[in-house]
Formats: sequence, structure tokens, C-alpha cells
Amino acid sequence: MDERKKIKGIICDWAGTVIDFGCIAPVTVFVDVFKKKGIDITWEEARKPMGLSKKAHIQAIMQEPRIITLWQERYGKPSGEEDVDRLYAMVEPQLAEVVKSHCDIIPGAIELLEFCRENGVKFGTTTGYVGSMMRNIIPLVSEKGFIPDCIVASDEVPYGRPSPFMLFENMKRMNRYPASQMVKIGDTVADIQEGLNAGMWTIGLTLSGNETGLTRSQLEALPESEIHELRSKASKRLLKAGAHYTCDGIWSVLPILRGINEKGSITNRMDDW
Repeated sequence: MDERKKIKGIICDWAGTVIDFGCIAPVTVFVDVFKKKGIDITWEEARKPMGLSKKAHIQAIMQEPRIITLWQERYGKPSGEEDVDRLYAMVEPQLAEVVKSHCDIIPGAIELLEFCRENGVKFGTTTGYVGSMMRNIIPLVSEKGFIPDCIVASDEVPYGRPSPFMLFENMKRMNRYPASQMVKIGDTVADIQEGLNAGMWTIGLTLSGNETGLTRSQLEALPESEIHELRSKASKRLLKAGAHYTCDGIWSVLPILRGINEKGSITNRMDDW
């Protein structure tokens, strides 16, 4: 095997990628917190900046023209940094609590982790969540057998996504390089940007996370024609952001990883590395 092509590590996002099918927890909290401040935001508005650190996420929502207008009407002045801080002070403890009810492991995550272990590939993770949120998540997923080699939260680096610093910290802790032999997997545009900024391969997930935004049961209840439409829409958005490949969810990344590993391109062959 050409060692220059061999994948040395993969780094996954959390919500919508390995846990919380549909990326439900953060959306419900953002909608609720803004409502408490007298501002009704839609789920779509709450989802648009997904993947950023949660404070940056709030800033992005507040920069939307409709939200700017609503805030001005409600408070008689434009929002400022102090308003972002107040909202974040509400979001962090509420989300840290809510995530405990959204730690369902997405099918394929543990299988991929085991596959990586068997083949000497490190399995790292990055997230828009901060340490207080991850401290509530980690014990619950560990009990279910999901124990990645590395976890880096957004408050452990100077800048979160789309900067590459969480990925670089993973590489440092796992002692894996170069970035060209690493793969970033995630369900948001910010995930793809993060991977590209680090110089990694990127795989965008179309159905399990933020782009589609449905729980597993909601998705499975749809006719295949609607699922195909959702898949196509999400794939176009992620590819436009620069994703090298897209697939439905983490359960379907192995053929892509094998393709990158063997040829630098996708393959349908399922033979061993």
C-alpha cells in the first residue's frame, strides 16, 4: 500500500454526526432562549449557523436582517455585544442540561470507531459545544461504548469553526499528521469549512444532521421520494461549501474512506484495507 495515501486519522463532529440524530438539542435551546427574550426565531433561523461555537452561533442569528428588525422593534435599539453575552449566559447552562436527553448514538458511529481501532486509525472529535456541555455527554456515550481517542471542545482553542484549530489540537494530541492524510466528517457547512481550512479530506453528512434536521423516526416515516429530495438538497449545499464527498450518515462513510485510502477517490469496493 502507498503510505502517502493511507488515512491516519478521522475527526468527527458530535451532534448530528455521532449523536443526536437531526441535531435537535441545540435548535430547541436557541429557539427557547430567544423566545424568553421576546424574539420568535424559526427552526430554520436557529439551524443556519449550526456548527459554529455557541456564542458565535448567537451572534450569527442576531445578524440576520429579520432578527435585527425584531430586536429593534422589541428593545428600541440595535443589539450589542452585551446582549450576545446575556443570551449566551442563558444558552450554556440550558444546553448543558438538554444535551443529556439527546445522547442517542447514531447508527454506524460505534462500528466506525471499532473499524478504526482495528486498522490503526485514530478517531478524534470536534464540536461547537463547550466543556460544560461535553462533561454531561461523555459519561453517557461512554456507557454505550463510544469512546473516541480525542475530544476537543470549542472553548479549548482560541477560535472555533470555521477555523481549523480544534482539528490541529486533535492532530497534536493523537500524534497524527499530515493533515492531507486526515478526514473530517460532519453534518454542517462549518464542519466542511473547518476541514478544508485544515487541509483535510472532508465528508458531509446529508440525512443524519442539521441539513435535513429530522429525527430518525421522522425521516424513516417519509416516502423514499421525499428522502431523495432532502438528500439531494443537503448534498448540493455541502458540496457547494467544498465537501469532497457526501453520504447519508456515518453508517455509510466506509466506502468513501476506503476509496480515499486506496485511490484518493470514491470506490464501491468493500474489501479490507
